[in-house]
Amino acid sequence: MDTQDRSIIAISSSHGIMHAYLVLLPAMIPILGGELGDIATIGMLASLVSLFYGWFSLPVGFLADRVSKKLLITGSMILCGGASILIGLSPNITITAIALIILGTGASLYHPCGYAHMSLASDEMRGRYMGFQGLGGDMGMAISFLTSSLLGARFGWRMTFIIWGVIGLIMAAIDLAVIKDIPFKIPEGGHKGPVATIKKMFGSTDKTKLILTLGIVVLSGMLWNGVSSFIMVYLNEEKVMPLILAGGLSTLKYTVGAFAQIVGGEMSDRIGRKKLLLFGYSGFALSLLALIYSPNIVSLMVILVVLLGFTFFITQSPMNALLGDIASKDTVGVTYGVNFTLKYGIGFFTPAIGGWLASNYGLNSVFYFFAGLAAVAFLVASQLKE
Repeated sequence: MDTQDRSIIAISSSHGIMHAYLVLLPAMIPILGGELGDIATIGMLASLVSLFYGWFSLPVGFLADRVSKKLLITGSMILCGGASILIGLSPNITITAIALIILGTGASLYHPCGYAHMSLASDEMRGRYMGFQGLGGDMGMAISFLTSSLLGARFGWRMTFIIWGVIGLIMAAIDLAVIKDIPFKIPEGGHKGPVATIKKMFGSTDKTKLILTLGIVVLSGMLWNGVSSFIMVYLNEEKVMPLILAGGLSTLKYTVGAFAQIVGGEMSDRIGRKKLLLFGYSGFALSLLALIYSPNIVSLMVILVVLLGFTFFITQSPMNALLGDIASKDTVGVTYGVNFTLKYGIGFFTPAIGGWLASNYGLNSVFYFFAGLAAVAFLVASQLKE
């Protein structure tokens, strides 16, 4: 195993741990016992994480083109791990909210750097490397859902956050020792300012393709934030699945999704990005509707959860590779910064909308909303030209 392989494994593992933090809170809604408020309050807290996670990705994108990506990824693990420990120790909801802001800020350090590294690692195998990156992220979420139900039921939600906090700090030490930065050429005359860099990003690419891709990114972020926040509580309360089983099904969704990332990355290098986006978003919308109308039968839930995981996550590697295809190398960091700012900075309010819908119209209404978003993503993707 060479240095680049070790770096890719470490970066992908960090991606998984970062995403694990993002779903820990919503995954433990069934065992919080109202300690942090009702479901609408939890939705607001989850949105708070996504707000900082999303909007801080933009300045981090500028940093990713200028300073060590390795140090930024390491810093992400330190902040996320420390914030997770603070959440576990927090005496009240105010401290919890502050810790969640720190967690969101720490998470924002990861994406522009991690995805820029993968994009620069290879032009020919960009889709494959995005698949590895996605595999790490989805496996982190799968493990997070599983541990939240197992550890949470055994030790409580606070200790679960503390354990995950320690894992993040260990990963920071590994990143510092293992990751090797990819050298990048500094533009003649140095880097331009933020406005000039954004103008260059849009000026050196197919503008229509970039705008359509960023539109898909926004809808994808809304779907990711929303479904990951409500899938476990939906299975537990609406489909009357026991907590451990709901956690297992949520884990299955992201485990299947992890391998869908690899399939999507490999296939997008061969048949193009658009076909996979159309297949994925149409399948995801139909799977969400099927989940709403299906009877509460465990075997049927397993099939639908597998379909949800596969159809959504097969779109992620093609979408991220598409951005790498149209970005210039000296603005790749800021391109992914804009990407994740839109994905999570605009999508941050989806859990809050979901919480409001659940409180006023029931959990089924939340998943009708998600199915509608997936249908819109399909329509936008249909306008792309290969």
